[in-house]
Amino acid sequence: MEMRTARELADELLMEDLAERRARANKVVLVAELAEHYILPDGAEANHGVMVDALCEEVYPFGGPEAPNISEFTALEIAALLRISKAKAAVMIEGAVHLKWQLPALFDKVRRLLIDADRAVQASYAVAHLPRELAQVAIQRWSLTQERYSWTGAFKKLDELIAEVEPFRAEDEAMALEQRKAKVSVGGKAADFSALGYVEATVDVIDAKLFDAALSQIAELLKKVQGDESALDVRRAKAFGVLSRPAYALALIQQGAQNFPQGKLPVEPLGDDGLPLHGPAERYLPAGCAGHVCGTIDVPLDRLLPKVNLDVVIEADAVGSTGIARIDDAVHITVDTLGEVLDGKSVRLQPVIDLPRMPAEDQYRPSVAMRRAVLTRWRAECFPFSNSRSIKKDLDHILAWFKKRGPGQTNLDNLVPLPRKLHRAKTAGLWMLFMDEYGRAIWTSPLGFRYVVTPYGTEPLLSLSRYGRDYERARRSRAGAPAA
Repeated sequence: MEMRTARELADELLMEDLAERRARANKVVLVAELAEHYILPDGAEANHGVMVDALCEEVYPFGGPEAPNISEFTALEIAALLRISKAKAAVMIEGAVHLKWQLPALFDKVRRLLIDADRAVQASYAVAHLPRELAQVAIQRWSLTQERYSWTGAFKKLDELIAEVEPFRAEDEAMALEQRKAKVSVGGKAADFSALGYVEATVDVIDAKLFDAALSQIAELLKKVQGDESALDVRRAKAFGVLSRPAYALALIQQGAQNFPQGKLPVEPLGDDGLPLHGPAERYLPAGCAGHVCGTIDVPLDRLLPKVNLDVVIEADAVGSTGIARIDDAVHITVDTLGEVLDGKSVRLQPVIDLPRMPAEDQYRPSVAMRRAVLTRWRAECFPFSNSRSIKKDLDHILAWFKKRGPGQTNLDNLVPLPRKLHRAKTAGLWMLFMDEYGRAIWTSPLGFRYVVTPYGTEPLLSLSRYGRDYERARRSRAGAPAA
């Protein structure tokens, strides 16, 4: 085996890096051009007949002034092709098309590999809300220095430049405050941590700092009042759970603020009328009680806790401590861990769903039980490579429901959860779907790409000569050698 020198290895590494940068640049160019050419075929309106208003595509001016309109279904095609989410595909399309039509100088730098394509697309998306002239000013200043910074540092610098040129900064910040939100999800982010939940929130900066301080306060009280010796980060995580139960949090704060012994809460004395002695006449305050820590909780805490509905799925063969269960989107969790998670919580059992024996239904709209069964089977929507939850999606009949076809059309093998846009595209005949004899959903995109989707994942149906042993077999056949 020939030994290569360090210089030869370095040259090869440089060439591979150059090829990777060129591939990213070419991808941006191709995304922009594909989006421009992805239009519903002529005459489709006539084929769809009276349903055209509901089913024909909508187009959007993603690229800004003078740019062509882009089909709403483009993101579906590109998401499946590149194995990414529909939301990420939409961002990629908007950034690439805007980059080409509104920032031609930056687009040219991408073609010439003078700036990383991913950075350019993200920068284009970041300035898409600005008037064209101001966007070009911000990008021109940014492109001169961006290579000095890391990814995070570069876009922090871009934010500063946008703030300098943006004419409606105050109005935009006020609008942003109107879009505050909090999102809670469970499981799915890492197979090893499916017993954990994840929280993402967008709040105003003051509330963020106050919440951070509250987490630190409760974390300290957990150690002081309850003797919890966990690491600080663990206690802050537990504090999040405490704050989700306001009555319990107030009780803990009272104990810590008034230095009462562990397990005992301050109790206000009552007057002859049975009311607490802190009314205007008595002006009574318990010793050590001040402001927000005053008062007594006299309602059992279990009556004050919020109620949450959870679907716990235990497979039929989940026997013993090695058995596997699933909580909503938590994917997999051992039966032992399930016991620990439910320990100390009030649990109310609902009827069991037996998927193999779920009876078919005659009506078009699925019953509540049938919907629960479908969503138990399909934890994610039935779209290639999608991980989006199925809980709020449409339930669509794979084979269209018609009364004349007789009873039993609404069944587990004929229902899948679809996002509304894909549901429309399927009904319009753009995306084609059928279920094979193995219960797999076979999708065919408008461009003819095919995908096999199951509750466990997606596999593209490529030509057999494109990959694996079949590629090697085809190569040998062309060379005249016997196939392996």
